[in-house]
Amino acid sequence: MRLDTIIRNARIHTMAGDGAPAPEAVGIAGGRIVAFDDELEGSYASAGEVVDAAELTAGAGGAGGGAGAGVPTVVPGFIDAHCHTTWFGLTLASVDVENCPGGLDEVYGRLATAAEKLPDGEWVQATGYSHHDYGGAYPDLTVLDRITGGRPLFMRQVSGHSAIVNTAALRAAGMLEPGYTDPAGGKVVRDADGRPTGLVEETAQTQVQDLIRPYSVETIVHALDLATAYYAKEGITSFGEAGIAAGWIGHSPLEVFAYQQARQAGLLRARAQLMPVIDALHAVSGHAADSPELGLDLGMVTGFGDDEIRLGPVKIFMDGALSGRTAALNDPYVGQSDAGYLQEDPEVLRAQTLAAYRSGWSLAVHAIGDRAVDEAIANITAAVDECGKPAFPNRIEHAGMIRTEQLSVLAEYGIAVTPQAAFFDNIGDGMLAAIGTERAHLLYRGRSFLDAGVMLAGSSDRPCAEGNVLRGMQLFMTRLTRSGRLSGPGHERLSASEALAAYTSDAAAAMGMTGAHASQAGQLVRGALADIVILTGDPLTTAPEAVTELDVQATMRGGQWTHR
Repeated sequence: MRLDTIIRNARIHTMAGDGAPAPEAVGIAGGRIVAFDDELEGSYASAGEVVDAAELTAGAGGAGGGAGAGVPTVVPGFIDAHCHTTWFGLTLASVDVENCPGGLDEVYGRLATAAEKLPDGEWVQATGYSHHDYGGAYPDLTVLDRITGGRPLFMRQVSGHSAIVNTAALRAAGMLEPGYTDPAGGKVVRDADGRPTGLVEETAQTQVQDLIRPYSVETIVHALDLATAYYAKEGITSFGEAGIAAGWIGHSPLEVFAYQQARQAGLLRARAQLMPVIDALHAVSGHAADSPELGLDLGMVTGFGDDEIRLGPVKIFMDGALSGRTAALNDPYVGQSDAGYLQEDPEVLRAQTLAAYRSGWSLAVHAIGDRAVDEAIANITAAVDECGKPAFPNRIEHAGMIRTEQLSVLAEYGIAVTPQAAFFDNIGDGMLAAIGTERAHLLYRGRSFLDAGVMLAGSSDRPCAEGNVLRGMQLFMTRLTRSGRLSGPGHERLSASEALAAYTSDAAAAMGMTGAHASQAGQLVRGALADIVILTGDPLTTAPEAVTELDVQATMRGGQWTHR
């Protein structure tokens, strides 16, 4: 067989878990891994391309802090199991207000500059705001009204679970009308005199966003182009798009079509697993004997698609976020009587979950607070008890607060979790302040999941947090907040190999990308997809504090270079 590509002179971490010595050369043909080391003898002269990893990374820098840290290293393509790619692409073209060095004055300045460039009536859109970056303060509504010049403003909080709007947006959404009431699972925050402050939480955002959406297919395709080009530079070859088509997280009912258009145009540089929001599902007509309770037209369910674009589990929101204190807890947040809230009546959420599962959908339930996690586990286990285990794993997205006795249940039912290590940095201090030291041991656990046999998938929730996988690995190993505090007990830290597995082999398993129903991903073994990252050093021997100094020199997806 004539090989398309041979990569040699590298330390290759296959992530196969077989204990075999790391190979030093790999051969690729037809977009898949076909051979290693001695099996490549006689193939070099005829190969389409021979890449010497040592030459590729020479002079590119790297990191100190361990034997072999500067050795060119090949690992499986990185997988981000939970992110928001369209949203991230849109942020690359919007006003960035995350952690501005000049404080709120700089935020106001960036918004004013953007508003001046827009015609009257056009929306000012910004993203990345976190009150934790500004001493807990929110922008003043009066100032926002003045600097936007009557144009409506929609500024996302970094968590995505709330937004800041101005009076023009509040008025357009009907939130200033007499008799207005908050929607289920959402809130228009008001001051002591009952006046809106400009902060809208959870499902209340949808009433504002519906004035902006749907985005055009062309706009979404452009966002995917920008976002996945960024991913390629960071070594990301697969991702889970955590919510499309409906709800406050969706961008258009045509979002799947936009993904197809991006693929056909060569602008989708990573494999996409798309999670429809539960609100996008509806009754589908069919024979009385087999009509699903909830589905998409033509009866498409989890697993439909191919290695490039596939439908994933249905996304169901149980609660909000710890940083904004909207996640549903069993006991109140520190310093207040409120314990957050669920996105809907518990019985409604349970009925939706069971109906979707009976209809053939795997479940991806957003649950962060311990009350929400209780509800999520109860609903998922009830669904499995009734209908059996799914082909694609059920998941709890984030799994922010997990009690020890729940670990065995997660393992028994094969429920995967997607904790975000990046949260330790950008909102870790805020989360610890919100729940207090007595509950800190529950927060975004790590090793406890692995010790219990629970599938742990690395993810970022980007753009709610940094999406760089090497940074995510580092934070899984250190668990340090931005101020240097330890998030929960130190024994929850992961080793380097466990952190790498979280973004490769373990993420692939949690997303159903392995096994008989899907092509092998997340490992570099014969027959697997040739999704590869070449690094300037070895992340398994580099000191945790230096892992982010490694560079991604090249990224390959399916045997084709997406970054080099």
